[in-house]
Formats: sequence, C-alpha cells, structure tokens
Amino acid sequence: MAALGAKLANNTLLWAALIGFFGGISSAAFREANIGLKWLLTGESGDIVAIAADLNTEMRLLVPCLGGFLSGLVLWLGARLFKGMRSQDYLEVIRLGDGVISVRPTLARLLSSLLTISSGASIGREGGMVQLSALVASSLGRIFRVSRPQLRLLVACGGAAGMASAYNTPLAGALFVAEVVMQSLAIEALGPLIVSALVATLTIRHWIGMSPIFTSPEFNTPVHFLLLPILGLAVFAGILAPVFLWLLEQAKALFKLLPLPLPFSLALGGLLVGFISIDQPGVWGNGHAVVESLLNHHPAVDWVLALLALKILATAASVGSGAIGGVFTPTLFVGAAVGWLYCAGLQFLLPGIAIDSVTYAALGMGALLAGTTHAPVMAILMIFEMTLDSNLLLPLIIVTIISRYLSSMIRPLSVYSHALGDSQTRLPYLMHVADLQLTPGSVVNIDISADKVSELFCFSATACLGCRSAGLLSRANLFAGHETFSRG
Repeated sequence: MAALGAKLANNTLLWAALIGFFGGISSAAFREANIGLKWLLTGESGDIVAIAADLNTEMRLLVPCLGGFLSGLVLWLGARLFKGMRSQDYLEVIRLGDGVISVRPTLARLLSSLLTISSGASIGREGGMVQLSALVASSLGRIFRVSRPQLRLLVACGGAAGMASAYNTPLAGALFVAEVVMQSLAIEALGPLIVSALVATLTIRHWIGMSPIFTSPEFNTPVHFLLLPILGLAVFAGILAPVFLWLLEQAKALFKLLPLPLPFSLALGGLLVGFISIDQPGVWGNGHAVVESLLNHHPAVDWVLALLALKILATAASVGSGAIGGVFTPTLFVGAAVGWLYCAGLQFLLPGIAIDSVTYAALGMGALLAGTTHAPVMAILMIFEMTLDSNLLLPLIIVTIISRYLSSMIRPLSVYSHALGDSQTRLPYLMHVADLQLTPGSVVNIDISADKVSELFCFSATACLGCRSAGLLSRANLFAGHETFSRG
C-alpha cells in the first residue's frame, strides 16, 4: 500500500480524480440514507416541505422533536463509546490539522446529522455530505500512507467534491475550499480541487441529473438592471449578513444557558421547529423548495415576509440546539427572500421601475452568501452554476463584492471563523512581526549580576516566556506548513 501510495503521490491530479469519484459516491449514499430515514420517520420520502404540509398538527410537533432527541442521543452515546477521540471538522483538518479525520466519532456525527435533517430541522444537509466526502479522502490517504501535506490536500479535494455534489456546482465547490478554507487561489492547489469537484459532479449526476438545482422561466432572458437599486440591495445584504450570524450566535448562547442534556437540547430545538411549522410548514428543511417557489411563482408579499421571519427563527432554533448540519442552503433562502422582498418594496414605492423579482431573488442569494462567507468569487460562481444564467454575472459581481466588504467591516469574522480558528490565528501573509512579539515579564538593569538574573528568572513568571515563545514559533511553523500544502 505504501509503495502504491508513493507512486500515486507523484500524480496529484490522478489522486484528485479518485477522491472526486469516491466523494460523489459517498454523497449519493448520504442522499439515499436521507431519503430512507425520512420514510422511516414520516412514512413519506418526497420533498420535506411537502411532507410537512401533509402531516397533521401532532405529527408536525412530534417528528422534529423525536428526530432531535435521537440525534442528540447518538452524539451522547458516541461521546461515551469513543472517549478520547474527537471528531475533527474538515475545515479544521484542512486549515490547521494534519489531514487525519477520526472515523468512528465522525460517523456518529454523520448519523446524528442524518437524523436531524431527515426529521425536518431547519438546517442544510451539505455539511454532512462534505464531511463524509472529506472522511473518505482522509481514510484513503491514510490507507496508502501518503505524506501529511499530501493528505491535507486530499482532504481538501474531498471537501470540494462534497460541496460540488451537494449543489451540482463543480467550479463553486472547488472555489469554496480554495477561497474560504485555504484562502489561496494558487493553481497548484486549485487545479486538483477543480478536478476532484468535476469528477464528483459527473459521478453524482447519475442520480440527480444534469439540470441546475434552481430553475425559472425568467433565467437566461436579458437582464436590464439599474445600478442604484443593485447598489441598494448590496448595502442591505451587507448589513443583514452580520445580523443573521449574530442571531445564530445568540441562539447558541441561549441554549447553553439551559441545563439540558444534549438529547433533550436537540429535542427542544426540534420541538420549536415543529411548533413554528404548525402555521408555516415551509420552515422544515433547508429551504430549497421555498426558493424554487419564489423563483417560479408569484406569492403574496405578506406570505414571503412571514415565512422569512419564521424560517430565521426555525434555523436559529436548530443551530442553537446543537444540531449537526450546514447553514449554507438556509442562507441562500434568506438571501432569496430578502432580494424578492427588496424588489417588491421598490415596485411599491416606484410603480414604474423596471426590475424583476426573480432576478433580485437570485442576486440576494449571492449577496447574502458573500456577506456570510466573505468569499465573493465563490458566491458569484455558485449562483451562476445554480441558475446557469450568464446574464446575472455582472450584477452578481457588484452585489457580492460590496456585500462582502461591508459585512466584513461590521463583523470581521465569517460564518466559518470558529471552525477555521480565525479568532486565534492569522495566515502568514496577514501576520506582522508584532504578532510574534511578547511583552517582557521582567526588566533588569545592565549592571546586575548574572547570579541575580538567574535568581530572578527562577522565582518569577518570566520563566514561562520560553514556553510561550515556543508556542508562537510552533504556530508560525504550522502556518508555514499551510503554505507548503497550498502549493501542493
């Protein structure tokens, strides 16, 4: 195995293609498991919003609550069965780790995620799909005993494959890992990511087809956009993005104040989603079906406004309770609803204005995505690949760039900052000498004796400076390793 791994290590693109294939297969398996669990919990296997609409009030309350309890129970049992083993997030492994993802605790988290999303939690399934693909990549690399830098690159390719498989977006899948996680667009790393994402997309299209995930008769028609309304949407999204992330953080803080075991915490989150869904079943799931409705129908403004508010509350309840999943697709829904409502407001204030609600819904998705992830290039390609509407590219560039920089001015940390450690660490090209300097613990005069210095050193906190210096140097070496990894 080691000899074969050494041979394959010399062909990074071959490795990337292999990871892309297995990433597509694992994502397809995750989708099938989701469908099976939906059937077990609800008796139906179709769209989750349609399932919620068909259920009576009691079942709308029970299913998310039961799913949350089972999800928390799996996490609770996993923590006790696999003591001393931690499930590393793929973002952390790529950015700061050594490429090793523990199998058993990660599988426990994936099962928990499946139970959560299959029972209607307002959270996305892309997180589990990407994590599973990254786990497969890490396991393959360890089996063939590739080097640590190579293993981290394989995990990055697995993440790109999972993201591409989740949304049928090969370029955006690769850019997500490159721009958000690695923060480098170097071709040595970007090339394998694109190959892996492309192969994964071709693989999973056997199950999901070739069509983009969002369709509308309005797409691919000429877009005549006015600059000032576009700028207004960009500013609005740039302000809303940090507010949305703040609400999710506050929800987590509120749940932490409750002295509940993990199974009951997730059950409470599910119960809240179920209670909200009594009035509006559209809050179930990641929001994909509701976005399709915004793009293809003409709902009433009050309905969209109410759904937006309730969906944000449901997402906060799911995320705050500790549910395992992603907020990528819920963010797309919030952006689409905000863009749609923004357009409706302008049409009400200026009846003769020539703007289209479908266009602004798509632009709202890109703007809020860029504002929460701080990755405008990825957001542009993501919306383009989701709609295949090239007419959106120019206004997308405007809204995503403005939203990203305005959002970062208000809130410097992105939605992935906690997993990436951005609050504690900085990349080498963003670091200054001051980041490695230490404040002296003690100062002595030049004429003091060596014995006195030795005595002061032994009986003061200054002795800890050596340890602190070593820690900072280790951090710098870790970043240097990241640079090596980024170059492939």
